[in-house]
Amino acid sequence: MVLTDEERQNILDFYNACDEMIEGRFILSDTKVANILKCVVKSETLYNLYSNCMKDFKFKYVLERSLASNPANGGYFVMSDDEKEIVAFVTCLLLEVDKKNINLQTFVTENFFSADGYNISYSNFALTVLIAYKTAVKNLIGVDENGNVSAEQDYSASQVTIDETIESVETDKNTKLLLANLMMNISELTNAINEDNKIKYNEKEELLIVLKALTRAVKIEELLIINALLVPLEHSISKNRKLKGLYENLKLLIADIYY
Repeated sequence: MVLTDEERQNILDFYNACDEMIEGRFILSDTKVANILKCVVKSETLYNLYSNCMKDFKFKYVLERSLASNPANGGYFVMSDDEKEIVAFVTCLLLEVDKKNINLQTFVTENFFSADGYNISYSNFALTVLIAYKTAVKNLIGVDENGNVSAEQDYSASQVTIDETIESVETDKNTKLLLANLMMNISELTNAINEDNKIKYNEKEELLIVLKALTRAVKIEELLIINALLVPLEHSISKNRKLKGLYENLKLLIADIYY
């Protein structure tokens, strides 16, 4: 992998943003979460990594499996050993915190409680979640904290490619963040379709083909294709109440991108 000086700096900025949140406390944590996410969407390498790690990933399932309240975990929050799953999970977790769907203080208190106070609880969270996240990213992209690239690893080579004649749209950081959220929603909708035994086989195949195309359109940031794919998608799931709710969330995100 060959990095431009700008891309190398983008990755180092991500490491620094992770360190600031790891070494900090709850104060200004919302800002620190936002800073990490901005670094992810600013870097092509990190954004592609997140997109690839989201393939077949089920955030809600992994979250419930990991929680300290899970009877199988003995009162502890348990992180995955799979580095790709760690990247997908923590990025989604930060996105949910950023959207105010998850309250970080409550999450830390419920899963990393220490009788010695919230600061120790937060340190437990940082050690368990954030350090694992930063380490997984470093290992997968093969770039150390000095910006040196490992000759043995080039995760970017696995990114999805598409016909180069399709014109992509330049997007700003806010739009990139919305696209990252959109990727998570597409994954949730895909999982729901796969798990719905009431959908006929041929209808399920058609839906999954559209969602696969939608995922690729998001990865190349082609807003016109994203918008066009909503038509067959809405037509196919309009009669399924559960899927319709997930689709409406997805459509709202796309509307946010335009407005």
